[in-house]
Amino acid sequence: MTADNANKTDPIQSVALALHVLETLAHAKGDMGVTELASALGMTKSRIHRHLRTLVSLGYISQSEETERYRIGARLIALGTAASGSADLTSVAQPHMRLLRDLTGQAVSLGQVEATGIRILTTLPGKMQIEVGVKPGSLLGFCNSAQGKVALASMSETRRRELIPAHIPAATDFTITDPEILAAHIDEIANSGWATAPNETMLGLNALACPIFNADREPVATIAIVSLTQYIGTPPRPDQIAAVQDAAGRVSADLGYTP
Repeated sequence: MTADNANKTDPIQSVALALHVLETLAHAKGDMGVTELASALGMTKSRIHRHLRTLVSLGYISQSEETERYRIGARLIALGTAASGSADLTSVAQPHMRLLRDLTGQAVSLGQVEATGIRILTTLPGKMQIEVGVKPGSLLGFCNSAQGKVALASMSETRRRELIPAHIPAATDFTITDPEILAAHIDEIANSGWATAPNETMLGLNALACPIFNADREPVATIAIVSLTQYIGTPPRPDQIAAVQDAAGRVSADLGYTP
């Protein structure tokens, strides 16, 4: 039996291929033709074409009358918007926050990226004898917090320049107040994927933060462990970095992000 004939009698395989077509079109930088799609998916043009006709008829993709190339359709966009709106960030993140707290023993905070900083949505207390954390509702700055700096590092360079002010107020003597030095520091964070801010928000306090992305690959939140500087060093331990990065990756995946 040929692959094309097998596809006619295997509904699961057929559904999987339709989803692969949708994912490929959703991540494409422009419209795609049948030949390009077939090559990307390693399928025959005839097999791809049958699925394209079905998806067009259902409104999940559309075809240009001029070029006959395909793009995602209004129904798929509406479905994605509805799914994104129904995903409550705190609920999605809670199990991953608990695992991160249990692995590191440190307090964990979840922050949402806002226009002027990172709004702490929720926290989990650590297992240390002395309680250290950030209050829910607190707004952390982009320039002097681990959460803010890692969010900046995940944005475009244009957006970073807009958010780094010409005058950076010092929260402590350790706050980076020179915009050029901070910009270079943010570039380093962008390369590493994580940020700390020892003594920059408050003396004796440090955090290790990583960004959380949504299905549109935008940095929408941060997850961090927060503790005294003696427990989160400069640089942090490799196992701490790996734990926070893993938690951020799992929350992002649950929000629909694909690398």
